[in-house]
Amino acid sequence: MNLRILKKLSKRAAPYLPLFGDTREQFRSGRGDNYHGLIIRDRTCFERSPCHSSYAQGAYLWGGEVRICVQARAGHRYMISPPPHPLKGTIMVGGMSGYYEPEWDEETAFGALRQQVCYHFTDWEACASIDDVPGITRDLSTVSKLFAAADEMVRKRYG
Repeated sequence: MNLRILKKLSKRAAPYLPLFGDTREQFRSGRGDNYHGLIIRDRTCFERSPCHSSYAQGAYLWGGEVRICVQARAGHRYMISPPPHPLKGTIMVGGMSGYYEPEWDEETAFGALRQQVCYHFTDWEACASIDDVPGITRDLSTVSKLFAAADEMVRKRYG
């Protein structure tokens, strides 16, 4: 998934959230202001910056962020890292969470919908002990199957 697809999926997922009881504020993200919290593996979206020639090729961890040193065709080395921010205009949901020290918590609308649908179609009674992994009762491997499951949840709830 790339950032453009994430923006479109979040726009498509936003109307479902109030139907499922998500009362958090929906807003559009600004440029570089918000964090999506997802792993974007499309390398065309990676942020690039030049790096010193003393760095060897490989992965580095800087401030909790993974950066990868790669070598270009001309022999120049670059640091690339997955993008932490969504595109400007991506639909986000957020709200204050916590009691004694409340903090702002946000995620993309698609991430929130995916979490609610996966939670709904998880068989929690199948776990006999704490170490067991709960099973998912429906195939949610693709985006179209996830939205079909969300449509089914809306039909069951509102007839």
